[in-house]
Formats: sequence, structure tokens, C-alpha cells
Amino acid sequence: MNRNQTVIFFTLSIINIVSGIIENEWLGYITKPLLMITLGFFYFKHTQTTFNTRDKIVLLALLFSCLGDTFLMFQKQNQLFFLLGLGSFLLAQVCYVILFQQEGESRHFRWLPFISYSCLLLFFLLNKLPSDFKIPIIIYSVVITLMGIRASERKVSDKSYQLVLIGAIIFILSDSLIALSKFVVNIPLSGLWIMATYVVAQYMIIQGLLVSRKA
Repeated sequence: MNRNQTVIFFTLSIINIVSGIIENEWLGYITKPLLMITLGFFYFKHTQTTFNTRDKIVLLALLFSCLGDTFLMFQKQNQLFFLLGLGSFLLAQVCYVILFQQEGESRHFRWLPFISYSCLLLFFLLNKLPSDFKIPIIIYSVVITLMGIRASERKVSDKSYQLVLIGAIIFILSDSLIALSKFVVNIPLSGLWIMATYVVAQYMIIQGLLVSRKA
């Protein structure tokens, strides 16, 4: 993405984060769904002349992420929205797994850090989770761990590899913060840290995919 597009995306992100800090719900309702829509629009602008199946999967990942963002806005009203958001992000992660797998090959020695982290996180979470949440959280943990593994296995240019891998790791961190703050411990300014890591992660993944797309 070019400089202007980057500025627009992060300005919108900052507005959304500030809306959470000042507890302005309506500003949050307006800006949060726009984040992934904006990122998807900019991705499409860069790929529209040679748009292909791979690009459709990228936009599908952003669409599911947008749905996840939207559902999670209402989780305080009904816990069903948390599960719907989790399901939406699960589908987004599946899209990323498919994308990254197309560009890589299995390198088993890179699996250990991701699997170890996932097991450690689940160790802290499982005893705190309500029974209805345990299976969905375990499934999501498996898929996002696989997303990180596949990101580490991509055989692309160094810049694309680094951007996507760092983005994937930050995405895992962001989701970890959601789970920990919801079920385990009260994290000060958790909304700020969750959204900040989330928007950076998504931006880096999309930017990295654009770099490999142009290569």
C-alpha cells in the first residue's frame, strides 16, 4: 500500500482505538467495521488489473475478519456474539492458512515455537473457560497456530516473508490478549492493546501479501 493509503488506514484505526478509550460506542460502531473494509478496498485497488483466485481468498479473509469485528462489538450484550465472532475469525484464519500454504513447504523444525506457545496459553486458559467455550477455543487455537506455522514456511522474498510472519505472530498475540483479558486476568487498557496489535497484524499481513503478489 502506498503512503496515503497507510495513513488513512491507521488514522481510522487510531480513531477506533480512541473511541474505546473515551467509551464512545457509536464512534466505535462506525469505525470498527470500516477497518477491514478499508484494507480490503486498498488491496483490491492494487490487484484489480490481474485479480485472481488468490486475491479472492485474501478479500474473503478480510470479509470474515470484518464480520468478526462486528460480532465482537456486541459480545457484552450476549455471549453468543463472542462465539459468532470467534467463528468468523476462525474462517479468516483458514483463509490465511490456505494462502500461506500455497507459497511454502513443510519445515517441521519451525513448528515447535508456535505449538509450545499454544500449549502454554491453553494451559492457563482451560481451567478458566466456561464449558461451552472450551471446544471452540481449542479449535481456534489449533487453527491460528497452524496459521503461524504456515506463515513461517513461506518461500517468498525476504520482505514479504518478514512482513507476513511478524504480522502472523502479532495476530496470535492479539488473540491471546482477547482470551486472557476475557477469561483469566484484568489487563489494564486491554481494548487499546488488543486493537493496536490487531490492526498492525492485519496491515503487515496484507502488505506482505501485496509484496509477494508484485514479485
